[in-house]
Amino acid sequence: MDHKKIRRVLIVDAMAVHRVVMSSLVSGINPRITFEQASSVAEAIATLGRGHFDAVVADWNLPVQGGDVLVKWIRARAHFNRLPFIMVSSSADNQDIIHAFMTLGVDAYVIKPFKAQDLYQKLVMTFDNRSPEGGTP
Repeated sequence: MDHKKIRRVLIVDAMAVHRVVMSSLVSGINPRITFEQASSVAEAIATLGRGHFDAVVADWNLPVQGGDVLVKWIRARAHFNRLPFIMVSSSADNQDIIHAFMTLGVDAYVIKPFKAQDLYQKLVMTFDNRSPEGGTP
């Protein structure tokens, strides 16, 4: 990961405290990673349309529409299909994890509770694994 480049990440979680904690903890490790926040799939889609993002971190169990709906929406659009997607969940069910990777195109999966370093490492991994032209136009 180029540590000089500012990275912009969208965190999607229904709980404001979870969004604040995730963004604060990762920013404490690397202040060059900045965060936007959304509380739902609809809000995330609207936010993605307003600028370039280098990754999305989304809760699997969002109310109304889950994180799976968001990743399907992202992967169905050519200008977003290289955008790294990290799923966050309290479920350690191997079938959910396999489905997320194999069917939905999730890049990484973090199980709650997790340490800030765990999420940071997943972000770095996805930044490194995706091409430089990934994200939004």
